[in-house]
Amino acid sequence: MSRRQWLRGAGLAGTASVLAACTSHASSAPPSTAPDVTAPSAPPSAAASPVASAGTGDGVSAPDWPKLAAAMKGRLLRPGGHGYADAAPLYDRRFTSKPQAIAVVATAADVAAAIRFAAEARVPFAMRSGGHSYEGWSTSTGLQVDVSGLNRVTVDRSSATARIGAGTKLVDVYTALAAHGFGIPGGSCPTVGVTGLTLGGGVGLLTRAWGLTCDVVRSIDVVTADGVARTVSAKSEPGLFWALRGGGGGSFGAVTGFTMSLRPAPTVSTFYLTWPFGAAHEMIDAWQHWIAKADKRLTSTCKLLTDPGPGRRTAMVAGTWIGPASELSAQLAPLLKAVGTPSERILHSHGYADAMLLEAGCSGRSASSCVSYALAPAQRQPFAATSSIMNGTLSGSAIDAAVGRATAALHVSELHEAGVSFDSLGGEVTALAADDTAFGHRTARATVQYTATWTDPATSAAKFSAFVRGSRAAMTPHLGGGGYVNYCDAAITDYPAAYWGSGYVRLQQVKRQYDPHALFTFPQSVRP
Repeated sequence: MSRRQWLRGAGLAGTASVLAACTSHASSAPPSTAPDVTAPSAPPSAAASPVASAGTGDGVSAPDWPKLAAAMKGRLLRPGGHGYADAAPLYDRRFTSKPQAIAVVATAADVAAAIRFAAEARVPFAMRSGGHSYEGWSTSTGLQVDVSGLNRVTVDRSSATARIGAGTKLVDVYTALAAHGFGIPGGSCPTVGVTGLTLGGGVGLLTRAWGLTCDVVRSIDVVTADGVARTVSAKSEPGLFWALRGGGGGSFGAVTGFTMSLRPAPTVSTFYLTWPFGAAHEMIDAWQHWIAKADKRLTSTCKLLTDPGPGRRTAMVAGTWIGPASELSAQLAPLLKAVGTPSERILHSHGYADAMLLEAGCSGRSASSCVSYALAPAQRQPFAATSSIMNGTLSGSAIDAAVGRATAALHVSELHEAGVSFDSLGGEVTALAADDTAFGHRTARATVQYTATWTDPATSAAKFSAFVRGSRAAMTPHLGGGGYVNYCDAAITDYPAAYWGSGYVRLQQVKRQYDPHALFTFPQSVRP
């Protein structure tokens, strides 16, 4: 049973994973015929690294792993040892993760020790928070630095700020903040790490109301390539602070924590609307005009979902509203007038914490049981995904192309579910200037995500990757070549332009200052 079906059956459907970055058994979102990138034998973080892989006959001696273990308060896990098998796998089961060692850090000093060790021993490494990288770039053939233990959330009520550890999962962030009556903008996938979400920008459930996740960051604790732990902010090393808010993870340093501004936790009204697929064209057209004028307290997604098994296609709009619950129907009225009466219309009102658990597919569960449930293998289907950016109004031919891709998914064998998702921006996202952070799409109307999930991790990802990349290719003539860095796709060759546009030059300047030899690197990292 999909999370959408479960929610609907329980009468609890809200946005049904409105802006998910996890696609496991999810109703929603969460890469062209370019070569498929699936579970490479040498993970990308190693392939592009200037440091050599140890023990490969290149004259580099084997790493002194006991030395690193002795320098850490946390644990160093090795293949075959206790804990390694549980710590190594990534979220997406299509990828294989077999690092030579996993540093499960306990402190920021552990992170610094791991970075210095990797540099000195010339060991390729990768940082891991939630492990949700769409291309499997959260692991390495060398050292995997796992910050999941840095998961403390400390709230300062007097200043309405929180110190959030880099390894904290989103569901734990939300429940910890809600216990003090606060919230932040973020995504819906409960096991996504706060670091990856924030460094790429952070599109989520309250985006139009509260902005991107990176917009509420006030300072960042980070270990740079020289092994130095720094706290950066608008006043202290502002260039690095700018780059870390939207420049993506893995390019500038190892983040160990954030200080974020908080808002009073709102009551969240959720809505879930579906129409017969024959109305898909009218729905998308009406949605794009509606969301352009909507109250900023309303965030929504417009989705086309295909389940080839029963041959079912779904056209839906779902979202959140943090104004008075009594006003939600009036907010939806222009959309319903343009499209017609929906087949399903489900509206609910929730407290902030309950709404976040609902969107995570965990209504009625605690945060800890939500994580255990979401990380169970049965809930983690392998997936492929890529993205576009919607900068203006879609033409009729663009809408037809999107509808056509949803229909084409019916003919992809072994596909569990495919989606084309338009996730609204605007509102508070536009409150900052285009160059206030490194996020490259301040003025866009929506991000667009193309996803495909399947059931058996042993099945080759090639045709599913080809399908979603074909969707991006079909939409590129209408949308251009933009993409969202948090939905990384190795097939996007001009990724600097796609993710950051003109901001890439400034990102390179920061890279040259803090990591001139590209210690932090992977196939789509910022290059010095």
